[in-house]
Amino acid sequence: MHRLHGRRSLSWRLPLLISGLLLAALAAFAFVGYRQLTSALLDVAKARVVNAANLLARTVESGVPQVSADLAKTAADSAVRRFAQTNDATARTAATRFLTEKISKTQQVIAVELRDKNGKRILWVDGPSAAKAPKLREGHVESSPPKGLVVGPIVADRGTLYHESALPITTTAGDTIGRLVEFRAVSSAQGVALIGGLIGSDATILFSSPGGKWNNLEKLVPGPAAVPAGSQVISYTAPDGSDRFGAAASVKLTPWLVWVDIHKDAILAPARRFLNLMAMTGLLILLVGAIGAWLISRQITEPLREIAFASNDISTGDYARRVNVSREDELGFLGDAFNNMARQIEESHHEMETRVSARTSELQTALGELRETQETLVRKEKMATLGLLAGGVGHELRNPLGVMTNAVYYLKAVMKDVPDEIKDYLEILRTQITLAEKIVGDLLDFARIKPPQVETVSVRQIVDTQLERVGSLEGVKVERDFPANLPPIQVDRVQIGQVVLNLITNALQSMNGHGAVLTLRASHTDGSVRLDVIDTGVGMAPEQMKRLFEPLYTTKARGIGLGLAVSRGLVLANRGVISAESTPGVGTTMSVSLPTSDVGSR
Repeated sequence: MHRLHGRRSLSWRLPLLISGLLLAALAAFAFVGYRQLTSALLDVAKARVVNAANLLARTVESGVPQVSADLAKTAADSAVRRFAQTNDATARTAATRFLTEKISKTQQVIAVELRDKNGKRILWVDGPSAAKAPKLREGHVESSPPKGLVVGPIVADRGTLYHESALPITTTAGDTIGRLVEFRAVSSAQGVALIGGLIGSDATILFSSPGGKWNNLEKLVPGPAAVPAGSQVISYTAPDGSDRFGAAASVKLTPWLVWVDIHKDAILAPARRFLNLMAMTGLLILLVGAIGAWLISRQITEPLREIAFASNDISTGDYARRVNVSREDELGFLGDAFNNMARQIEESHHEMETRVSARTSELQTALGELRETQETLVRKEKMATLGLLAGGVGHELRNPLGVMTNAVYYLKAVMKDVPDEIKDYLEILRTQITLAEKIVGDLLDFARIKPPQVETVSVRQIVDTQLERVGSLEGVKVERDFPANLPPIQVDRVQIGQVVLNLITNALQSMNGHGAVLTLRASHTDGSVRLDVIDTGVGMAPEQMKRLFEPLYTTKARGIGLGLAVSRGLVLANRGVISAESTPGVGTTMSVSLPTSDVGSR
């Protein structure tokens, strides 16, 4: 009764089980939802940075042709051409006046430089941004455009970001007479911030040339290490320790790269809010579910507890015990059925006590007689078997005894001059041999195993025949497992049939027919067929297994212990192998391996 209390009771375990299942379902739903939402948010963010980088690159790219066109128009001016050709004072004044007026309208221009065809500077004109920039006239970082491009890389020189644009100055005949170079400051941080705001407040926009340093169009800033241009999204850790996703895009007609990235925490913020909301909602659902499960379990366990107590009382002898379950559901039906069963048990108990007392004395007398008869039969069977076994052994001993008799006769014939003591021993030996031959002669009425008459036969046919010989298998479930492609075997049908019959009989006796399962399984290995006879009986201990094939050894109340010994001899005579495996309380597997017909024909 103590098992109905405490944590082992269903009144505790059922609510805990329902709550656990509910918790597992909520956790699984939250986990899957969080993973799906996280994956979706990351996919959207990756597409977002790729699209933003490409859009920004195309936006910047759209202004490059205009810069090239303006520079080409400037290089084609007659005053500029004339000065590049003559390099005299009058042409210098005209070219300076034209260039000053031209670049005064563009605030980002730091300076314009004219070079002769040898690359030597012949004219320098400061632009509107010259005052804010370092003295580039006196020297600057290399920023020439790559071959084939008009716009050069963005470089930093003494705190100023700028890029260089250059075009050749040619005559009307197409001959190069010089080069026009324009230096423009990069100072559009507010524009980048505006674009970043359109993309998202958590986005970062950087510019660079391949292999160069990153800038935010205001100053040099740290950025990702190696960045492949295109739609590939990479993840990196920023100097502040934050994880970020980003993508780069090339600006055509320039050596520039545009980089757009987003903070990973900002991307996953909605997923975390979802997870927190699911945790709060799940906690509420779990609380309501636990209360509901406890109420339901009470409705179920109280009637069951009453029936359990009544069952325990009846088992201790209180056959008048009844339950009081006033319900219209299945538990009420169970209570009525229990009360009817209790009344029948009470009536049967009284009737049985009367009949048992009358039959007890008769059974005791009959059991005594039966025990004596059984012991007598067992002794007779063992003695008969012992005679058969002794006959077989005696037959095998006749030839050695004959050889020994001849040897003694020969020794006596050739050893005539030996001492009398040796002659006495030879006489004693001859006498004992004669006695042994007499005993053997008395025992040679018994038969031995005949040589097998080998034929081709199916294992399944042998098994089916022996099952028919067994007779009724009531209470035993027989399972057969014979592959369709199982080859026939080359054995003596009668001898192997006797072996199979012995194994089936032993299996049935060990299971005693109560809920037993007898499995007959065949398998094919290289050159042999293996038959397993598996029972679900009591099994055997290791010490019993060691003596399993010994003659006259048995674990049964009846029997002399020769069945498996004879079976082993028959299997060996048919070029086979017999073995056994057993586990106490589980069952025994007897296995016989026999040669197939293809082996026998070799």
